[in-house]
Amino acid sequence: MKMTVLVLCVVMTLVGTACAKQSNSGAQPAATGAGTMTPVPAALQAKEFVTFTFTDVAVSTGGSPVLRLGFDAKNNSKDPALCDESSFSAELGDGTVLPPDSGAQNVCDPDSIDPGGTSHVVMFFDIPNGYTGPVMLLMRSSDNSLVGQGTTNLH
Repeated sequence: MKMTVLVLCVVMTLVGTACAKQSNSGAQPAATGAGTMTPVPAALQAKEFVTFTFTDVAVSTGGSPVLRLGFDAKNNSKDPALCDESSFSAELGDGTVLPPDSGAQNVCDPDSIDPGGTSHVVMFFDIPNGYTGPVMLLMRSSDNSLVGQGTTNLH
């Protein structure tokens, strides 16, 4: 628990620093594939039980860009895992963390993943216009512990 709080504090500090640098410059930087993903500490990585296999990665072409991530989430733990939109977030290469689009048709089928079972998932995220680069999908349990992560790239 203390490690989780420490990790959250470090991430919030990094996000705050990045926001301060942006507001001081007065200009919005263009989205690029450059940047570093916030590393997940090894102590937390050891507790990841859910693995992702991406089956569909697409960005809308009309209106505001929306990222659609389709994937299978496999539960490799000995306990059931809850799968719903509040469990997920996406982190872009510049460190921006995005919640799922709550107005979209986010789906976990089934929404409880039995040990050894798989859920077919579709999550939507509003992304910056023109963004290309890595997208790290994170899944957390109800106590905010990291239970899964996977990375895909937007070209």
